[in-house]
Amino acid sequence: MELKNKLEEEIEKRDVTPKGIFQSAKNSLNGIKSYAKEGKSIVIYILGVIVEILMGFSYNINGLEWILIICILGIILSVELINTAIENACDAITKEYNPLIKIAKDCGSGATFVIFLVAIILNIIIFLPKVIALF
Repeated sequence: MELKNKLEEEIEKRDVTPKGIFQSAKNSLNGIKSYAKEGKSIVIYILGVIVEILMGFSYNINGLEWILIICILGIILSVELINTAIENACDAITKEYNPLIKIAKDCGSGATFVIFLVAIILNIIIFLPKVIALF
């Protein structure tokens, strides 16, 4: 019985109600909107998504390849959002140079760069054989 009470208390704290879930989703969408408004790379991301989709349809990629592309696009956007959060949190702390903040920002940027390289490799693996087959 005590476990049930603790579980109910935890659910109340987390507001796992339709209203609470809706508010969480709304907050998440606000984060994406904020990134879209101030994110420098959103245009590049959107162009990349369009190119990926067009190439996917043009080269008639299979289901697994679609899954990989969709996953990598989701991961890229997620990492971009986290990097933006890091940059904004650091800027809220101070605009002055701080070596620890530089490391935090550089690591966030590095994470974005790593996933970008992974996406390029994934695209080469998926599309290069299809392009070569045309010749």
